[in-house]
Amino acid sequence: MKKLILFILVLTSIQLGAQHRVGVRAGLNYSTFRGPVEQGEDYAIGNGFHFGINYTYELNDIFGIRGEILYVQRGAKQNYFSDDTYHIIRSLNINKFVEQGMVDLKMDISNAYLSIPVTAQLDVGRKLEIFGGMSVDFLVGPSGRGKLDFTSRDRPDDIFFIQSYDHRYNSDEAGEYNVIIPEFISIIVDGDRVELPKVVGAYYNFDSDQKTGKRFNTVDAHLIFGGNYFINPGFYIGARLEYGLTDITNDQMDYSLSELDADENFIFREDKDSSMSLSISFGFRF
Repeated sequence: MKKLILFILVLTSIQLGAQHRVGVRAGLNYSTFRGPVEQGEDYAIGNGFHFGINYTYELNDIFGIRGEILYVQRGAKQNYFSDDTYHIIRSLNINKFVEQGMVDLKMDISNAYLSIPVTAQLDVGRKLEIFGGMSVDFLVGPSGRGKLDFTSRDRPDDIFFIQSYDHRYNSDEAGEYNVIIPEFISIIVDGDRVELPKVVGAYYNFDSDQKTGKRFNTVDAHLIFGGNYFINPGFYIGARLEYGLTDITNDQMDYSLSELDADENFIFREDKDSSMSLSISFGFRF
């Protein structure tokens, strides 16, 4: 009985000392993808933004638990160059074919997430707090923009083009290209003029039976560590590192850029690609 009374007294004292705070924060993200890359491929840092609300339950003067709901953009700049690789070309008036040549690909990938971080925060002095925890992230808007420059090795005067990529990874279908503002590129194949769409979707070079999913997985998770510096009791500047724990790419749609199989179809890669980001925030708490 004495132990029960003591437990109730301790719990009551914690509740009486607790404070509830709500806040908002917004800022910039600098992120990239981590994982195995092919020869000639690399990922550079991309940028995006974040904003959202948070709730902090302060257990005492120095320790609390914080939950947030955020809209977060994470991505990377993907570059790939090869002066001798096989590339699938799909035209509008003949079947797709494979041509060997130079490929120069540049993509700016931006994936939007609804992120739910939960962190423990510790006050260090009057103006500084540090925190650590984890987030669960739900993909809501993956997209990519870029271009592909191709020149045939054996027929450079006939087959060369620059194709723009406008990728909506969740909604694009196999063989899809921009039909709202149709623009086309002409090349010469075996003496005949054929046309390619100038702007294509994420899965344009896929047949319908090859597209078995979407490029990016729906759920991600991150470890979080960071700190906030308070200019005054309500306004702060913060920074946090987020280390991805899961594979963000779907193995059934993560294809090799440098190789095709014996039937000249995509080879899919079963490797882990994760994200890493640094965010800089300005926030208010009330």
